[in-house]
Amino acid sequence: MISGYKMEKIYRRAMLFSTFLVVLLITIFIITISHDKKSILDEKTSAHRSLLRNSFDLAMLDTEKELNYFAYKISSNREIVDAFAEHDRNKLYRLVLPYFTEAKSKDEVHTSGFIGVDGVHFLRMQDPEKYGDNILHKRPVLAYAIKTRKPITTLDVTLFDVALVTIIPIFKDNQFIGIFQGVANINRIQTRLNRHSGIKSAIVFNTKKLQNILPDVTQIHYRDYSLVSSNDALFEKLPSTFTFNESKRYTIDNRTYIIASRPLTNFQNEIVAMMTCAFDITDHVTSYNQELRNLLIISLVVLIVLEVILYYGFRILIRRIDRDAQITRELNRQLVHQLHTDNLTSCPNRNALIRDIQNSRFYALILLNIDNFKEINDFYSHSIGDEILLALTQSIQEAIQDLPMQLYKMPSDEYAILLNEPLAYTDFDAARTSIIEHLQSKYYEVHGATIFITFTVGADIALQNKGERNLLSNADMALKAAKKRHLSYMVYDESMQIKEEYHNNLLWSKKVKEAIEENRFCLYYQPIIDPKNGSVVEYEALLRMRNGDDTVIAPSYFLPAAKQSRLYAHLTQFVVNEVFIMLATTPHTFSINLSVDDILDTHIRTFILHKLQTSLYNDRLIFELLESEGIENYSEVSSFITDVKKFGCLIAIDDFGTGYSNFAHILRLDVDILKIDGSLIRNIDTDTNAQTILTAVSEFSKHLGLKTVAEFVHSEAVYTKCLELNIDYLQGYYLGEPKPL
Repeated sequence: MISGYKMEKIYRRAMLFSTFLVVLLITIFIITISHDKKSILDEKTSAHRSLLRNSFDLAMLDTEKELNYFAYKISSNREIVDAFAEHDRNKLYRLVLPYFTEAKSKDEVHTSGFIGVDGVHFLRMQDPEKYGDNILHKRPVLAYAIKTRKPITTLDVTLFDVALVTIIPIFKDNQFIGIFQGVANINRIQTRLNRHSGIKSAIVFNTKKLQNILPDVTQIHYRDYSLVSSNDALFEKLPSTFTFNESKRYTIDNRTYIIASRPLTNFQNEIVAMMTCAFDITDHVTSYNQELRNLLIISLVVLIVLEVILYYGFRILIRRIDRDAQITRELNRQLVHQLHTDNLTSCPNRNALIRDIQNSRFYALILLNIDNFKEINDFYSHSIGDEILLALTQSIQEAIQDLPMQLYKMPSDEYAILLNEPLAYTDFDAARTSIIEHLQSKYYEVHGATIFITFTVGADIALQNKGERNLLSNADMALKAAKKRHLSYMVYDESMQIKEEYHNNLLWSKKVKEAIEENRFCLYYQPIIDPKNGSVVEYEALLRMRNGDDTVIAPSYFLPAAKQSRLYAHLTQFVVNEVFIMLATTPHTFSINLSVDDILDTHIRTFILHKLQTSLYNDRLIFELLESEGIENYSEVSSFITDVKKFGCLIAIDDFGTGYSNFAHILRLDVDILKIDGSLIRNIDTDTNAQTILTAVSEFSKHLGLKTVAEFVHSEAVYTKCLELNIDYLQGYYLGEPKPL
């Protein structure tokens, strides 16, 4: 029998054990819930950081869109362009004023004006009485716009503040007559942020830079930065721990804010200022603190009523676990959706395509690639390009809605269409033709521009063996082959030997890389002869690669692979460097072949101009532009020609007669020499059609003061006929084969 004393002792031990157990459970419970609540607060904080970032981006895009719309509306008005070209300031002001007044009333633009090609202000819409001054030295972006003659939208520091500036070049009958600029103050973006998202914002400068740009601005200093503009007094009370380089939570005047800064860059990608944004999350923090206090009160009650605490504690814990699981499932669902969905069009993306091909059987795959979509983006802007993609997506869905097909949005400018059910080849080809005809019959109206879209199509068909083929890889190879062969459509076939071509390119790319590393490239030189006296007027520099056994490899073997593997720039740089050495060490004139890719390569172009600046023999240098590749980027090519001619160099069009040859084409470029392609010269002694063409080219060239060079002069008969046709200079194996000098 247990005594009362022992019973009391057991009771006390049981109570102590029970109390300890409950306290332990409650402590674990409190820690778990507190951690969970903090995680929720951190998630909300992170969401607000994203809101700050996205709101700023949207505000910038909205301001850019309205400013660009205003600027393009002005620059596309023929009467306005005529008035500017005629230097009729009063008429120009009268024509532009309604546009400017309307845009200014909507707060879309604050200042605007016209600037001539000489950099002199012709008209300020906000102050028409002030004109004739030149501020290019104060506003480098204006000088850059006049020099490049390209549209620019950028942040810039004006005389009064940071502003978003759109500059549009204006042409009259293809003649550049000046620029038009529209300016929207940065505080418009601040106002929009506050109005639409409740975001407070301020602009800060590096203090040293600010003193050079706006020395009279009243400043509030925070370490190395100075506050120059804000839409709330909050930014005048930032704590001493505040830094512009991090996004953090701060408590100011008993309120809690998320504060983050965003660099503001100009057209040269230089940081001119920082936009600092703040979002009030006091309610969330207060709610979090209140929940913690309530938790402590509940815990005290639990300690008094043990059974109730245990009961409700476990129930709350289970609910918490269940809710966390639901949140996790929802987050996983959202992540899976984002991983397999295109953000712009909401169509399944490339990841979804690969997943579906792996998990299901399909019978064919069509890849649609938009032709020249980069040019559309560059000319009309990426926002208009996105609108075209959205409209195009809808058109494709309309075209396949009655077909057993599924649409996917691939990266950039490409779409994929999967065939879900087996079709006869003729039915599939008819469906493919119907889709393309439907798409290419449409015109897309975007912001007043009518845009017509064409496609290059590659397909792989597995109608018999279903999904056993690598549909995506094969269709992609067919698409690349179609582009390379300038065809609108190709179906993959083993006989195309595309894989072998890829393997060959990889092999030669490896050989080119090894030859670069081992310095096994050299130049051969072929003479160009003046038939009147037999003298050599110049030598054309031709690239060769030495093999390991000292045999010489022609460029037709390794140049295509070099272009594919991006080693081509190294070869161009080698040729240029070697020719400049020859210019300095011999009395001869030399010519260098340049492709359009070389001219568009900023690094190569800078390298060439640097060489010209440091050379004393530029008058003995000729640049041959390869017309066989198609000189389509007239502005860049023309700019390059202008730059090198300043140093005394001559320009030749190589392979004339194979590419986009026409007289208007040549007139647009300031060239000196036409090198007639060997395809016209090879049989000139017997081909009367070629003789007729060559006669026209010779007369055309002499009328324009251009010299002509006949390539591929390989026999005495061809040599004699070229003399009869008054070709100025001759080149070919009959006169001299390429060899080292």
